[in-house]
Amino acid sequence: MELLMGKGQKFFAFATKLAQLMWLNILTIACSLPVVTVGAAFTAMHRVLVDIYRDEEDKITRTYFVSFKKNFWQATKIWLLYLVFYAVLLVDYWALKALDNNTIRYLNILLPVLVLISSLSLSWVFVMQSRYELSMKDTIVFSFTRIIAFPLRTLFMGATLLLPFIVTIYLPKFFILVPLLGVSGSGIISTCFYNSALKVMEDDSQGEEV
Repeated sequence: MELLMGKGQKFFAFATKLAQLMWLNILTIACSLPVVTVGAAFTAMHRVLVDIYRDEEDKITRTYFVSFKKNFWQATKIWLLYLVFYAVLLVDYWALKALDNNTIRYLNILLPVLVLISSLSLSWVFVMQSRYELSMKDTIVFSFTRIIAFPLRTLFMGATLLLPFIVTIYLPKFFILVPLLGVSGSGIISTCFYNSALKVMEDDSQGEEV
């Protein structure tokens, strides 16, 4: 009997978290629709994801919009800055592709590397913005230092961003999961990798305060 009750409690806990992630996914997608608000939307999502992962969240909607409002301007400016950077790289790519000089064309190898590194830093930007009150410059700088400090975790975080696209392309039968859990689902997997890194940073900051 106790075993059945234990299984029932575990199932209820799992179902609760699943429902939370589905609702968080809806909030994030809805708030990302204007495109320019993606930075604030994903920052708020990661604020809630950490709480869900640590079993500290019970008011998802309120926490989400408090974070969205608090981080809106800075997260939006950072997001637009990255968009401009990607646009410049895209223009450079087409410009280099049009050239006949084979030596210059080798520079095209550098462009994907820059996209990869900047995308990995962007995955940390949302996390850092959601947890710390830093300037725009410091948030971006610290996101790059996190890549160096936690390379394997960062690579896994970057890989999780591709999950919705992989499901859409290679597993079309499960496409329904993308609007239901595509964003928050990949986000909670990413949280599994960066939560311990956050703990280290939080412990260090508490130690400095003492």
